[in-house]
Amino acid sequence: MKAILEYSLPEEEPEHSYALAGTDALILIEDLCNEIRSKLRYDSGEFREFPTEEWDEETNQFKKITVKGDDHTLEKVWQWVIDQKQRRNLPELI
Repeated sequence: MKAILEYSLPEEEPEHSYALAGTDALILIEDLCNEIRSKLRYDSGEFREFPTEEWDEETNQFKKITVKGDDHTLEKVWQWVIDQKQRRNLPELI
């Protein structure tokens, strides 16, 4: 069995680009889920800490600080992404 997607270019260029980027989008979603999982289960990964700035009243300047990732918010985002993947019937990566 074969499946062929055919586009009339340049009129259907956006649709063609979307089809080509589908695998990359699935990989990005999976990477996001894995990073959130790393933070929630192992307290590691990209979401463990965030560099930011806060106003220092004593010096009247911004100072650089690091804040810890919020597990509750990440848990909600993770569940939302998983629910959306299922609702939209996105395939699992092998």
